Amino acid sequence: MNYSIPKNLLSTRNAKTIKGEKKGITTYIMYLAPFTQNSKGINLCSHASQGCANACLFGSGAARFTGVQLGKMNKTEYFLADRKNFLLQLVSEIETIVRKHDAVVGDEQIGRTGEVIRYKKFAIRLNGTSDIVFEKFKIKDNKNIFELFPNVQFYDYTKNHLRFERVANLGNYHLTFSRSETNQLQSRIMLTKGYSVAMVFEKELPTNYLGFTVINGDETDLRFLDEPNVIVGLKYKNLTGKGGREKNQLALSGDFVIKYDSTKNVHIEEELKEVA
Repeated sequence: MNYSIPKNLLSTRNAKTIKGEKKGITTYIMYLAPFTQNSKGINLCSHASQGCANACLFGSGAARFTGVQLGKMNKTEYFLADRKNFLLQLVSEIETIVRKHDAVVGDEQIGRTGEVIRYKKFAIRLNGTSDIVFEKFKIKDNKNIFELFPNVQFYDYTKNHLRFERVANLGNYHLTFSRSETNQLQSRIMLTKGYSVAMVFEKELPTNYLGFTVINGDETDLRFLDEPNVIVGLKYKNLTGKGGREKNQLALSGDFVIKYDSTKNVHIEEELKEVA
């Protein structure tokens, strides 16, 4: 598939990251096409389950529009075809971001119409709809993207438990493990090791689950600000766009979404059996 070099790899104004603005932090995020949705059939979400695929927001909300999806697919083709220049462009964009935020006087920069253009503080999420192991790519001076920008806060969600030990020495990269219907045991192991785990609930978020505190992960995407070793509760987002109803039925039919009921402990007992 042909591709063009996009003007920007990172973006800001979107539903996932705009919530962080109430914390006084501008968030930059990169959206690629997930799973094997590329011309080479390469899986960019290596540990994703079928339930994750069914519930993926790649084609939902504003992303349901053809132009938005084509933009993500174009970036993905660029990454797969010319990773070296893709990563160099990423470095260049982050250098520009750092300069712009360093120039902000006070906590925020106000535009001519009175709106906040950017906050002094910022964070970057590279895997908006992918799960790429960016720490393994050396870009300059034998350093990866996180090592090149040690003063920049990066964060991501991942289903790849092997990544946590690999980035343990990176103080500026925060990972949250993501539960699915196929990794309940690994999710429990990650919790017992002191990591936080994101879990999707159908309607109701408990205050405590499997013996761990549950926080509302929908209030903000800034996981690096969370207290450590918690369950990040996320409510299932109904998929919109073409085929949304059928996709929702499929996503809710399995165990990817936790059907928690505060009047019962059935699901908790089932999860405990899985990890016993």
